[in-house]
Amino acid sequence: MLVYSPEYKMDSIEGQQLRWHSNHRVFADLLPGDRLWVITSGKNLGRVDQSAGYLVGMWPVAAVIENPGDDPDYPAPKYQHRVLISETEAIHLDEPVCVDHLIRGEGYDNQIPIGRFLRGPRRLTDKKVRQFRAAAGAEMARKWLTASRPKPGDGNAAAHDEKNWSKAP
Repeated sequence: MLVYSPEYKMDSIEGQQLRWHSNHRVFADLLPGDRLWVITSGKNLGRVDQSAGYLVGMWPVAAVIENPGDDPDYPAPKYQHRVLISETEAIHLDEPVCVDHLIRGEGYDNQIPIGRFLRGPRRLTDKKVRQFRAAAGAEMARKWLTASRPKPGDGNAAAHDEKNWSKAP
């Protein structure tokens, strides 16, 4: 699932519980092990190509729950779904990768801000996921292969069920 985060801040991710709030119906169908491919704009990153889309991370889904309404920034009536992210398997790219060409394809106006172009989450084909992984290159591959895994008896084991560890990307 491709998601756009207008407020993504690389330096503010550390130490925060990863979660995604949305009212979009596709989030109700996500299962543990599904992945959110997180995109932000060049503007948000202070890049010259402000309207371009940058891949900043890949977040595996641990669970999808009904929003309990405990976060005033994401009130339950407006954001029905809360997606909990597997923090031990989440990948944050140290250097965001421009994937605008993969998102828009040929013939689309690249001056339209990426957030306006996307207008909501998008399901990704296997081909598109392979393209994102290839674009992210060695850094993502290294992080993908060396991600820390919870050990048996870990308090987060319910969110990181071992059968999902071997699930094909």
